[in-house]
Amino acid sequence: MNGGTMDKRRSRARRIVVRLLATCGLAAVLLYTEGQWESRSGGRMLVADLLNRPELLLGAALGALIAAAWLGDLRAAALRTATRAVTVTAGVVFVLGVLAAHKVAAAETRSRETAPAGAERALVVVHRSYATGPAPGEHWQVLLESGEGWEARRWSLADIGGGPDDTRLVEASWTGREQITVVTDSYRRVFNLDQDSGEPVEAR
Repeated sequence: MNGGTMDKRRSRARRIVVRLLATCGLAAVLLYTEGQWESRSGGRMLVADLLNRPELLLGAALGALIAAAWLGDLRAAALRTATRAVTVTAGVVFVLGVLAAHKVAAAETRSRETAPAGAERALVVVHRSYATGPAPGEHWQVLLESGEGWEARRWSLADIGGGPDDTRLVEASWTGREQITVVTDSYRRVFNLDQDSGEPVEAR
C-alpha cells in the first residue's frame, strides 16, 4: 500500500517536472521569437538586444525539451524512442551550428554620432571584417537609434558589403538637423527623419 502510494507520488512529481520543463522550453522559444521580431528595422532596441539571443534562449529551450523527453512517461516504447531521438538530434545539430558560427569570427568596430537636433537620436555605423566564412571581407551596417528607454527604436538605413559587388562605405553622416546621407563607392542615399515618428524616409 505504502509502496504504491510512493510510486504514485513519484509519478505525479515527474509529470509536474516534465510539464514545467516543457513550459520553460516553450517560453524560451517565444521570448526568442519576440527578440527576432523586434530586431527588424524600426523595432524596439532594448527588447531586441535582450531577447535576440539564439544561443542562450534556443539552447535553453532545447535543453528543457530534451530533459522533458527523457523524463516523460510515454507509454509506447516506439514513441518514447522516437521522441528522444528527435530531441537529441536537434540538440546535436544546434551545437554544431553554434560551433560553426563561432568559427566565422569578425573584428568589429562601432562609431556613434549624435544628431545635431538632440541627443535622443544617434547615427551608428557598425564595421565588421570577416577573415573567413562564406563571405569574407568587410561589411558595414548603418543604423539610426531613436528615443530612450524601452521605447527606443533602431532603424536600418543601409547594409553594405558582403556581396559579389563588394560595395564599400565611403561616409555616413548627419547632413542636416533631420537628415542623414550615406555614401558608398557606387551610390548616394539621403534619408529625412519623420518629425512625428522619427522614422527615416529615403528621399526620392
